[in-house]
Amino acid sequence: MRLTSPKREARYKQLLQAALKIFARDGIDGASVADIAEAAGVAKGSVYLYFDSKEALAGDLVRHIFTYEDGHEHRLSEEPDPLTRILDFCESQEKRILSLGQDASVALHMLGHVGKSAHDQLGRGIRQLLAESRFAVQVLLRNAMRQGKVPGCDDCGRGAQTVIATVFGTIHQRVAVDGGKVVGVRDTVMTVLRGLGAQL
Repeated sequence: MRLTSPKREARYKQLLQAALKIFARDGIDGASVADIAEAAGVAKGSVYLYFDSKEALAGDLVRHIFTYEDGHEHRLSEEPDPLTRILDFCESQEKRILSLGQDASVALHMLGHVGKSAHDQLGRGIRQLLAESRFAVQVLLRNAMRQGKVPGCDDCGRGAQTVIATVFGTIHQRVAVDGGKVVGVRDTVMTVLRGLGAQL
């Protein structure tokens, strides 16, 4: 959504935070726009100034939570250290989700909406984000292969799928298991990359 003023951007983020709290409390299917509006301290009609529906709001929330802001100066295909960039990307996903604290589980639950319906806006948004993440990792793996850093990566697409699955599987375990007993994303992804022949 294109926001035209700092005030609109602040209200937009306020609605996203309220939606996350209500989704955590009631589940996505049990939440209502009226409940989200009440939690945000706005009129129900105000929600529709920003979102066409609860599903559109949920889709924007997923994009807000899972979008990676890449501060690297090089294009993916020209990255001089593609393996480190993969690890940074994966670790940033973990940090962003874990920073949600008690609400981390609802963010991960949203990923479960992928297969519900081909017409589901939330599912489409998640599929798009996952496809973009896989593509970025795939480009970085190809770059690493060209540089001779991952000689065993014959199918970078499958390698990228494995990396993304490892990231979210590890994050799920970290959220579910208290006390830091689960190894972090960086270590699990390093294991996957080593399995592809990476020298880390």
